[in-house]
Amino acid sequence: MKVKEGLLRYISPSTPDEERLKAARLIEPAGPHPPLPPEDLVTVLFVLSYDKSGAVSEAAGKGLGELPLPTILSALGKRLDPVVIKKLLSMHASNEAVMTMASTNAGIDDETLKTLAEKGPAEVIEVIAEDRERIVKNPSILEALRKNPLSSKLLITALDGFLLNPSAHTESPAAQKAGPLDEEAARAVHEEFLEDKEKEKKSVGDRHNIYKLVGSMTFGEKVKLALTGNKTAREFFAKDPNKILASSVLRNPRITEDEVLRIASSKSTPDDILRQVAHHKEWMKNYNIKLSMVTNPKTPVSVSLKLLDFILEKDLEGLSKSKNIPSVIASSARRKVDTKKKR
Repeated sequence: MKVKEGLLRYISPSTPDEERLKAARLIEPAGPHPPLPPEDLVTVLFVLSYDKSGAVSEAAGKGLGELPLPTILSALGKRLDPVVIKKLLSMHASNEAVMTMASTNAGIDDETLKTLAEKGPAEVIEVIAEDRERIVKNPSILEALRKNPLSSKLLITALDGFLLNPSAHTESPAAQKAGPLDEEAARAVHEEFLEDKEKEKKSVGDRHNIYKLVGSMTFGEKVKLALTGNKTAREFFAKDPNKILASSVLRNPRITEDEVLRIASSKSTPDDILRQVAHHKEWMKNYNIKLSMVTNPKTPVSVSLKLLDFILEKDLEGLSKSKNIPSVIASSARRKVDTKKKR
């Protein structure tokens, strides 16, 4: 694998064992060097996990496994070596956010992409299917998508049609002008929305800025931003009618319970997104989120009925009289109130 010259000081066999061990333990070696960015950090730890020194390799493997999810996703937002991507996927095999980010990484090889296409969740399928240029170069990716039971017939038919006549599906001049962001612009967008600020001010200017930026993004870039972006980006994509983007916001490791509460309370939130909220055990420990789910008429009835068991009597009384929720929920709330009063 190719490694940046600037990283050799951490991983070269000629570097003293003590210094390599420091790097493996996430301790910056002495010298006037800034902390490593996430993409370099995972690369260094990956290489050192195969170091000739058992102490170094063990420490590096442990460090790589303990990296927080936001660091992993940030690293996958930049080009990585294919073997590093494979390693991250193997360590986070069930994490949809990691799979999605890996599928959009410019460094991913065709074999890994085919595995994701064949076995990945719906969000990953959508992102892979968007890169039609790569599918034209390697039709076996389409065959992998075809094997995935989560691939819709509509998507496969559209890709079949594209492969038969790619020129008939070229973008309009306006779309070509907007086009995907070039690497430099994409990096600027990524860094702008990932940057932690002391205070994230919600303003007309912020909203105007993200509207302008998102307008020139590919779908894959939008998914990346929804998965890893800051509060402004999360609020924007949480309201997006595309369920893949809205779902990606819920998998953003930086999302707060207050944001989830707003999503659970919004009557414009699709039912499958509300179902996704309900499946998150940590969020469901928040009483206000549970109550908002029950009072939201878009929440699937089966979900609301289960949540009624955790609603306080005073709130059940309000639900029993509500005209804004399904009648079956109101009547169930009424029965629970009557039962409690008889005790």
